[in-house]
Amino acid sequence: MKDVRNLDKQWVVLSELSAELVNRGAKVPEIVFDKLRLANSLLSYYILDPHASIKTLADVERELNFVQSQLFSLCDAELTEIYLNKMMKAVRGELDVRFPISKSNYNKEVKKRGRVEAIRVKLQKEMQIERLGDLGEWYGVIFEYSDEKNKVIIEGDIKRVKRALKDFAVIWKEEQNL
Repeated sequence: MKDVRNLDKQWVVLSELSAELVNRGAKVPEIVFDKLRLANSLLSYYILDPHASIKTLADVERELNFVQSQLFSLCDAELTEIYLNKMMKAVRGELDVRFPISKSNYNKEVKKRGRVEAIRVKLQKEMQIERLGDLGEWYGVIFEYSDEKNKVIIEGDIKRVKRALKDFAVIWKEEQNL
């Protein structure tokens, strides 16, 4: 797993603190939960996507700092001491907690590099690979079957992919009606 500078552990502590405050009847602002969800999504994205920039961690840190300032202002002295100790352990990496990764359906097949794009299209029924090869040559793109069943990947220059997709949709509809 990628190094996230213990931000995942800090997120867990702040999430736990927000739940504790709600259980005690404190009026926790809704933005705190929005920021926690955002931080979770950003951390999950950073962990799961091999192309994610390290700058994402700065965004996570900013969100968590905001959440921390909001939550600690709602704590009494006893709760502040408990959770400050937990946060210090989390920052040092001494806390053994598990971060709940939000797994989205990130797909390594669908990508974009400059003007080259790859998209995935679901087919209603299977098409012959030779036909896809002919279409690829005609439009100057690459058609290939996806790892997922009944899906095709179209890869190439953005304009060519769009043109191929538009015409491919017509062919695809005609084959459905046969």
